[in-house]
Amino acid sequence: MSSFRRIRLLFRARLAAGPRGGFPAAAILSQALVPTLLALLVRDLLPPFAYGVFLYTLTGAVLAIPLLGELGWILRADTAEDWIATLPALPRERHVARVLHLVTVVGVLATATLVPAALLAPELDLVHRLVFVLAGLGLALFLTACLALVQAALGGRAEGLLVLFQTVLVIGVVVGLTLVVRNGLPLLARLPSPGTEHATYLWFWPPVWFAAPLSNVVGEPRIVLPALAGAFSALAVLALLPPPRPARLSRRRGMLELLLAPLRRLATRLWVHRDERAGFDLVYDALPREREVVMRTYPMIGIPLAFLILAATEAEGSGAGREDILALLFFVVGIYFPVLLTHVPASASWRASWIHRTGPVTAGALAGGAIKALFVRFVVPLYLVLILLGLSFAGGAFVLRCAVPGLLTSLLVLRGLYPVCVDREPLSIPADEVKTELDWMGVLLVLAMLLIGETVLVTRILSPVPGVLVLVGLLVAAEVRAGRQLRTRPPDLARAATAPD
Repeated sequence: MSSFRRIRLLFRARLAAGPRGGFPAAAILSQALVPTLLALLVRDLLPPFAYGVFLYTLTGAVLAIPLLGELGWILRADTAEDWIATLPALPRERHVARVLHLVTVVGVLATATLVPAALLAPELDLVHRLVFVLAGLGLALFLTACLALVQAALGGRAEGLLVLFQTVLVIGVVVGLTLVVRNGLPLLARLPSPGTEHATYLWFWPPVWFAAPLSNVVGEPRIVLPALAGAFSALAVLALLPPPRPARLSRRRGMLELLLAPLRRLATRLWVHRDERAGFDLVYDALPREREVVMRTYPMIGIPLAFLILAATEAEGSGAGREDILALLFFVVGIYFPVLLTHVPASASWRASWIHRTGPVTAGALAGGAIKALFVRFVVPLYLVLILLGLSFAGGAFVLRCAVPGLLTSLLVLRGLYPVCVDREPLSIPADEVKTELDWMGVLLVLAMLLIGETVLVTRILSPVPGVLVLVGLLVAAEVRAGRQLRTRPPDLARAATAPD
């Protein structure tokens, strides 16, 4: 068998090992949707060079988010590595197949954004529209090489820095797009052309390297050199970078875990039933240490924080705008829960899921413990941040009025969404097999309407003391009833089909 054929078979094996047979449809759709809508919005307001800088910056941002999160398996060691390493092929051939797979997946994701943007680009002929796509693919390769270098340098360490970077990236995308579309388009339209003495500072921004050829309508060959250098250096890095090694599971207790230790002891003593303790401890201790789960879920907290930042930039004088946004955040935290809950069954050590099938724990007790662990470990810290922000921006009376009913509402939403979003036992399936068939639009739309309605009820209709106290009493009664109902009528979770090791 020729070397070329072995590489082709290894490449096809890697594609087949990915989610949904190779190409993640959800990520491709999200890559195309937002940039295409914004391209329609700005195409008549920006010249070609400024249009390219804007769309390339947006493309890089929306590509980096999945590359660090749900598609991180193509940059990090994945479960297919061990199997592929046993195949009769040379290390060089396995490495070439891995690089081809990486370039293919990134290229497909980037093309989903670049082709619609190129078709909508203003004042470009057919040749320059093709240049737009090719230069954008060069930017995608450059970004991928940078992320691969960073993750290779970290070697599985400092995961918190990557999570923080991805969270800041999510906040930057939401805040930056809002501010640019609202106020920054005239300034962006006046960007000086590359190559002029007033444009030297622009070269510090990599999207400018790849957008520069769009300004070369007359002809200046030197203007394409940064784009070519960036693309070829990225290919060289990806070709020479050794395959990533599997990250070791960290056993160190993080700062957040230490801070929550008293609350955990209180919860296990007063709230968690004895038969729920196993599910509680499993989810509380193990889920935050699952790298794929953390990288996919934690950064999404940046979305509500981004809206708070926008409110802070908008509100002046009395700060009423910030109070309204804060009140909304106290109640709509549940919008984030489907993202978290769908990853509860995910684990790198999913082959140990036979413990669920042999353990003397009922499905109701397991689900009840998992829900309480998610609430203490993930929801309460988020509310502590919101409480600190509320005390800074609106005062103690506002926090008391919104925090308690908001926290209880989030607990009820968590209970209600758990059987909808979780169809396996906790930590029982690979991360790339998490449920994605959920009707996200329908679930989130109904949930958002209900939570916004409750926000209006608390802030505009109910009296601050007796009305909110009655609401809190009703929420507590609903939580007690929901907990009892879960124990008597447990969710019908599908059992993992894998055989025990």
